Amino acid sequence: MLQLIHFGCSFAVGNSIPHFIPGLPYDIASHIHRRGFPDRQKIFKKYNFNHKDPINCGKHLAKRLNLQYKKIAQNGASNEMIFRKLIETKLTNSFVLVGLTSANRREGLTTKRKNSHWHTWKMISLEQKPKHKDLVFAPWGTEYTSAIEEEMQIRTVMQIIYMQNYLKNNNIPYLMFNALSNGFDKPLTDECSELLKQVDEKHYYNLKGNFNNCQHGWCIKEGLSVSENDQHPSIQGHKQWGAKLFPMVQEILTDKGIL
Repeated sequence: MLQLIHFGCSFAVGNSIPHFIPGLPYDIASHIHRRGFPDRQKIFKKYNFNHKDPINCGKHLAKRLNLQYKKIAQNGASNEMIFRKLIETKLTNSFVLVGLTSANRREGLTTKRKNSHWHTWKMISLEQKPKHKDLVFAPWGTEYTSAIEEEMQIRTVMQIIYMQNYLKNNNIPYLMFNALSNGFDKPLTDECSELLKQVDEKHYYNLKGNFNNCQHGWCIKEGLSVSENDQHPSIQGHKQWGAKLFPMVQEILTDKGIL
């Protein structure tokens, strides 16, 4: 049986919040379904809701298409992690769904004792105040100004092309979309514009859409996020975003003779 494998960040992890819950604090949505979560019943009573089974747009699509489902996702993941996990995963008899995340996230390998672990970090400019996991990128001092936004655009489209070509070369049906905004609606360098022409938009939902057309911004605009404090999609947001992707997924699978 064909399986849908969903790669992404926290937007692919999903959650169990049924709809927009005014005032619900950040970082409750992804844990509240666990029985051992502290003050679980008090939270349900205070905010007047009951959790449901965790879901994301990929799981919703798999259910609609009667496919098996597998999730390869991590909170705070970078596009570098998504690409690394993609080429490490056995994709035979699969449809691949990729939700691209924020372009400013990078990945670094760390070691502790005999263990190693990949961590997300962010590159920022001299003008920005570093926060946790931020790294100021200014190797040339004042001689040159780092074009970080432009570099992020180019790096992201390169990652898209790498994944696209890997999937095509292995004859794997797939669809990509912007879980978070990629900035392709903003002014582009000539190099980035030329690279974007290599992306197959029959397999990429709304490649150059603005913030309101990525999953993150669209769910906020439509009132389908978890709360004003947590901008991740609620269950309603995941299902409705999945419905937007469904026609393209259906067409891709039909063209492959799978549906």
